[in-house]
Amino acid sequence: MNRKTERMTEAIGAYFAACDATRERRELKNGGTEERQIPYTLFGLARAVQLTPEEVLAAFHTEARSKENAILRDAVLRVAAYTLERALLGELNYQSALEAIRSMGLSGGAEKTDGALEIVLDDAAGRYSK
Repeated sequence: MNRKTERMTEAIGAYFAACDATRERRELKNGGTEERQIPYTLFGLARAVQLTPEEVLAAFHTEARSKENAILRDAVLRVAAYTLERALLGELNYQSALEAIRSMGLSGGAEKTDGALEIVLDDAAGRYSK
């Protein structure tokens, strides 16, 4: 591994480790406090590797298969996974998470719907629903 790749790997590892180790305190309305991990973000990742968010995403979406692009691709996917996990845990609004993922060009096929939900019941369940 060349020196540039090593520095990038170290910077990304340090960024994620700092987020994991850092807690922010927030005062609650009831007088208590809550501690939360500083979130992984595309902008934080870009800052750690001294690139712009656009440069990080360009490396992520490129067809070029360099070691640096693979490292950045993995880091962006880690940020995206973290964002979705926070939404699933209820720590982040689903729409906010989806918008963050879309801004990275990673919509994953999730498209807006008309809000209609269709429920199909089997025969036995259908009899109880009446």
